[in-house]
Amino acid sequence: MSPLDRFYDLLNHDGDPFRQHPDNLRELQLAAMRERFAQRREQIKLLGRRAADMGVDEIRSEADMVPLLFAHQIYKSYPEQFIENGRWKHLNTWLQTLASRPVTDVDLDNVDNVDTWMERLRDAGHYVFSSSGTSGKCSFISQTRADLDHVSASCVKLGVYGNKLIERDLGKRPVFLMMPPGGAHRHIEPVLNAARKLGSESTLMFDEPALASATIAMGRMRRAMTDGSAKPSAIAAFQEQAAARQRHTGAMIDRFLDKLLAHRDNPVLVQGNWSLHWTLVTHARQRGLAERICHPETVITTGGGLKGTHVPADFRQQITGFYGIEAVNVQNSYGMSEMIGTGPWSDVAQGYAICPWIVPFVLDKPGEKLLNPADGKGLVEGRFAFFDLLAEGYWGGFITGDKVTVDFSPAGATDGLRGPLVRSVGRYADLEEGEDKLSCAGTMESYVRGIIDV
Repeated sequence: MSPLDRFYDLLNHDGDPFRQHPDNLRELQLAAMRERFAQRREQIKLLGRRAADMGVDEIRSEADMVPLLFAHQIYKSYPEQFIENGRWKHLNTWLQTLASRPVTDVDLDNVDNVDTWMERLRDAGHYVFSSSGTSGKCSFISQTRADLDHVSASCVKLGVYGNKLIERDLGKRPVFLMMPPGGAHRHIEPVLNAARKLGSESTLMFDEPALASATIAMGRMRRAMTDGSAKPSAIAAFQEQAAARQRHTGAMIDRFLDKLLAHRDNPVLVQGNWSLHWTLVTHARQRGLAERICHPETVITTGGGLKGTHVPADFRQQITGFYGIEAVNVQNSYGMSEMIGTGPWSDVAQGYAICPWIVPFVLDKPGEKLLNPADGKGLVEGRFAFFDLLAEGYWGGFITGDKVTVDFSPAGATDGLRGPLVRSVGRYADLEEGEDKLSCAGTMESYVRGIIDV
């Protein structure tokens, strides 16, 4: 079995991947990174160019991987005119610089927006997903069908091994999902798939798909309003649409809440990020609902940032009080859409576990220097980066905007977790004034422009 196959096995076998790391994890991860780089340097144009310029021909150490980690902004490095002017062929050419599979045989006839473009790519075997695009520009990453299946499997792993009650009631609980029936975000389809295995029936909070085109349009309008370029008529139409959308969203939350209340005598599973849980709390209070609306063995899964939502310091305690559950029934996790699998928070270990196929890197703020301890032990603070060994449709190396503290010391004696733990998480953009910039981002974008040459 190759080093890479060992990590696929950790995802696909029946055991707990967070507590069954191999003893030689670092050595195995390095061998798997070496194997993956040898595969991808010829397939991904941007990686090949970067490796050649940096003189990296083989991964011999963790430090060799640092200059090959992609800044997260690179996945939105396409010219905006490609979408504004419907230049879908050129957008395919851009995507090819970052994809491991040929972006060919894509039917572009009558493509009229970015969501239709993504559908056509999916028909051709490229399961492209996008970021939220709140700035008006989405990230686009091409994944394979296998990538999508692996994300679904990781969601099940987190659900089963993140909480003993879910493990006990596997397949029996009603599941309440604070998400739409479909859309461009990576985790929508996998979470829906996982819910079918974790629970008996599913209730969705929203009834319309989350479209990339709508998110882009909203972000652009907000940007135009900020810089003063938006016309008064456009602002009025935007505000009217926003009000209508808010009314519809309120009705959907009411429906979701009513169905949740109907199950208050039975334990359920409620899934959503922190901001949506808080939205549900505030909406229920506006209706005059009392606290403790759920069965005490209800479990909620959550994670992610607050997405700009303003909350009190004790918002987590207020959320658990609203549901009527103990903190142990909150399955909190840390991860991101570019990552296959997220890590559960452990109150015992006081940290987030990291999937064994995710190789953590802690870098200095510019994203240039590796801070990982040479002996694999100790506490380090800096910019979080990672290499996802299971990524197939794209290069698995990312530099994020998160400021973290990672404990690399063995954690096997604490809650049975193995490997490093993420002790704390914040975002540089929130912690400091001004835009968070990575030193390598501009260089990588110049590579892309040189490769697409359009």
